[in-house]
Amino acid sequence: MAQEWFRTHCARFDHGGCGLKVAVTDGRIDKVAPDPDDPFSRGWHCRKGLSAKERLEHPLRLTQPLRRNGPRGSGLWEPISWDQALDQLTQSFSKALRSAGPESLAFAQGAPKGPEFFLLLRLANLLQCPNVAGSQHVCHMPREQMALLTCGFFPVADLHGPSQCVLLWGSNPSATNEEGVLGGHLLACLKQGARLVVVDPLRTALAEKADLWLQIRPGTDDLLAMGFLHVIVEEGLYDRAFVDQWTVGFDELRRAVQPYKPDRVAAGCRVDQAQIVSAARLYAQSRPACLQWGNAVEHTPNSADTCRALVHLMAVTGNLEEPGGNVRTEMPRLMPLKDMIALDDFPDRPKKLLNHHHGILPRLISVPSWMVVQSILQQAPYPIRCLYVQGTNPMLSYSEAPSVKKALESLDFLAVADQVMTPTAALADVVLPVALPMEYDDIGHYGLPHGFVTARPKVVDPPEGCRSDVWILNEWGKRLGLADRFWDGPEAVLEAILAPSGLSYREFCEKGVLFGPKRFRTYRDKGFKTPSGKVELRSSLLEKWGFRPLPEAEDPAPLPNDFPLLLTSRKPKDFFHSAYRHLDSLRKNHPEPVVWIPHETAARLGIEEGQDVAIETAHGRIRQRAHLTDALQHPVVSADYGWWFPERTDDPLRGWNAANLNMLTAVDRTDPVMATPQVRAIPCRIVPV
Repeated sequence: MAQEWFRTHCARFDHGGCGLKVAVTDGRIDKVAPDPDDPFSRGWHCRKGLSAKERLEHPLRLTQPLRRNGPRGSGLWEPISWDQALDQLTQSFSKALRSAGPESLAFAQGAPKGPEFFLLLRLANLLQCPNVAGSQHVCHMPREQMALLTCGFFPVADLHGPSQCVLLWGSNPSATNEEGVLGGHLLACLKQGARLVVVDPLRTALAEKADLWLQIRPGTDDLLAMGFLHVIVEEGLYDRAFVDQWTVGFDELRRAVQPYKPDRVAAGCRVDQAQIVSAARLYAQSRPACLQWGNAVEHTPNSADTCRALVHLMAVTGNLEEPGGNVRTEMPRLMPLKDMIALDDFPDRPKKLLNHHHGILPRLISVPSWMVVQSILQQAPYPIRCLYVQGTNPMLSYSEAPSVKKALESLDFLAVADQVMTPTAALADVVLPVALPMEYDDIGHYGLPHGFVTARPKVVDPPEGCRSDVWILNEWGKRLGLADRFWDGPEAVLEAILAPSGLSYREFCEKGVLFGPKRFRTYRDKGFKTPSGKVELRSSLLEKWGFRPLPEAEDPAPLPNDFPLLLTSRKPKDFFHSAYRHLDSLRKNHPEPVVWIPHETAARLGIEEGQDVAIETAHGRIRQRAHLTDALQHPVVSADYGWWFPERTDDPLRGWNAANLNMLTAVDRTDPVMATPQVRAIPCRIVPV
């Protein structure tokens, strides 16, 4: 059979969505290559996307529904049909629904990967179930929600505009392609002459390119952001016309930032005072300038204040809604998200959320994962007895991993949909094998605030026993008595999403990408979407809900004698969170979990390159391999996140706790607004093994 080429977009390797060309012969993929003509990625790609063929054909892939046939976590399974699997899902959830009500049910997903997350929310809302656990409290939502409260939209770095300066804060697009911001876009912006300021504790490749690199102490982003504001306000570098006409609370902000003088900030952040002043001046005096922030700023209990202060930086410098600044993107005409998730069908949802019980921000789309874990263990404020998990691996990705394991083991029923047998799937009662991108039609970036969606058409058939997440949820919803609120099949779901655009799915695929309209300075006609119609430097909504209306920052506490090092972490660029450790082409570049240790620190401890070491915090102990580096400064060490060992098939839980960073984290202290636990900047010690 002749070889045929298809065009699609990368999916589930990260958020990037790069354009790909796929060669297919006789129903199998021959080659995956970057698409230089893609209007979004323009040929940008990474190793992960090019390994798609291996992901589809890997021998560890699940290809048939399985039912537990022994003690939980024993690794004993029996194959079942899809009808049997869906029947067990339906019967287990229906029984709990009848006996204990919708609060006894829960659903979980990690990063949104396509329409399936919003279909999951739809199912939960139609069942009147308030428990959809997500990662949003440590990924994206602190930035989005603090921006919505402050200026009414999520400000996206306009790397395609005439930026004179890019302030890269806790973000490394050349390695992560986070949330639609591709490394190629940033490099093109820099090539056009934009200056670069990088805030990162690790000397990355982008830090080496930077005009100024601020090697911040992990966990002090709030302090540094307030220090930037202090310099800009005190030196009169703010945009007076914009501040006077389009903000409220500037005088209060001036008083709030006054204590954060450069010498105090320099001492707390371990950054040279002159560098702080120079970086603040460069950002403020470059018009326009954009701030690209990564989710590293959302990993401490001061995430809300950090994100608010960063939005204030964009605002007072006049860079909101400016070409080349931070802009308000608009989605193309698609089904409104509130209709997809059936939000109006569950009006009592805000009051029933665990978020309400814990007193955090009342308008999050999902429940912080640790709250669901806690509710399962404590059976309060109501008992959760059944959990459905898709597209996430809580044993690795949730904080305080031992508590997660205990919670999953205590459930009456656990079902997991995934591509391989993860540690989480190993504890399930039923495991569902999912079809993978390129094996089904899909839409990328729907529901995300970046102003575009990508076509992900099917290019090959899935294994006979695999089904897409959208198919599973749609069929399950109909079996739960909601046939009139779901669709005939996955194709109809996609057509419904696209209907407002006037395009069929096939017409959408011919275009490849749909962009929303680009508009700038819309506030001049409409104001900002806040209660005052202006940028609220003093937040009326936070004040109304009982939170501080202005951001504050903390000086870091001294490290204790028994834990004299400061632990941060990395998501290795070869993987996506805990996924793809089973792919040889990716694993050969990063075969083992690695902790980066400064040379100075290693010399003090007698640690050599490549030596196994134990990393210990007050909460646990793991083992990783030492890499000595001058890219960090003492006392900071940086460990790998997301590690388990799919190749350890003799262990049903695949070495889930050996190198798992979340053995070292806890939820004993969380952000009062966003419920973010301490994921980075954790006191630790390292012991040679």
